[in-house]
Amino acid sequence: MLDKFKIFLKGACMGTADVIPGVSGGTLALMLNIYERLIDAIKSVSPATVLPLFKNLLLHKKSHRAGFVEALKGLDAFFLIPLGLGILTAVLTVSSIIPYLIFNHTILTFACFLGLIVPSISIPWKMMKQKKLAQYGALLFGLVLTVGLTWWVKHSGHEAVSPTEFSTTALIMFGSAVIAISAMILPGISGSFLLLLMGQYVVVTGLLSKIKADVFHRELTAAKAAALEHVAHFSTGEAIALIGIFMSGCVVGILVMSRVIHFALAKAHDTTMASLTGMICSSIYVLWPFKDLSQKSLENKHWLQKASNIIPEASSQTWIALSIFAASMIFSAAVIHYGNKKDSETEVQLEVNV
Repeated sequence: MLDKFKIFLKGACMGTADVIPGVSGGTLALMLNIYERLIDAIKSVSPATVLPLFKNLLLHKKSHRAGFVEALKGLDAFFLIPLGLGILTAVLTVSSIIPYLIFNHTILTFACFLGLIVPSISIPWKMMKQKKLAQYGALLFGLVLTVGLTWWVKHSGHEAVSPTEFSTTALIMFGSAVIAISAMILPGISGSFLLLLMGQYVVVTGLLSKIKADVFHRELTAAKAAALEHVAHFSTGEAIALIGIFMSGCVVGILVMSRVIHFALAKAHDTTMASLTGMICSSIYVLWPFKDLSQKSLENKHWLQKASNIIPEASSQTWIALSIFAASMIFSAAVIHYGNKKDSETEVQLEVNV
């Protein structure tokens, strides 16, 4: 039971990261040493592994109970279920908090996020067995790809438009979910940030806030109520349906992308890890705390993805941001060190047992 609770907590960490634009749940999975198991578990979901669950649903029969448990093991469900519950709990809890921090305390919030991410750059790099020219090229490719995409969006002049009709919103949310969830399992690429770039981040978090407010009859503060601006015209039923459509898009995206990543790791493990290292390095550009806040205005709800990175002036806020960055980086490095130490102890114990 304790192991399942630990997996739940790791899922909560991933869920929190997935809500943060610029922070990847895949990066947290790497930091927590569950990335490859996660990819393998998701890849195992197929008709061949799901059908035995339905064939053994009559649990009053002993043979069916045994078959049902075996089917769950085949799906690694005892890992995926607590992990998924942790992710869901964190998303529902943090969805209305993180946007407030990002939009109202941008510099300090991003400084904290960046400090948490920087130490994880070493994780996929250390997983590589060889570091040749091809791996350095893959690292550069991952870095240029992610930074280039972010830079292009910042300077493209495109303004995201939030749809108003239910059918149009549903279609866009499904497509956005497929793209975003694919990124969420890639270290260094933030699905939430892609949602932000596509103009759907405020819509999704707004729908979650609206559902919680409507179901639990909670009054929202003025700051949190601003997240409902684009979704206030939807009924509670429509909001729930849209979140359901978004989640179905996530399922489709993660099933497809997990197979792509699994294939890449099987065929070119070191090159894939090098690419992931480059993608994580790109977080330094994406999450650079010091933004041109003069671009921020109440009329422009999409200012953040357009905000340019700047060199900060020597001020009290800059020093506070740097202090938060340092504290976050020390904390993250300690977590990674602890995880590596536990892994080493486990490997030694296994060798002794053998």
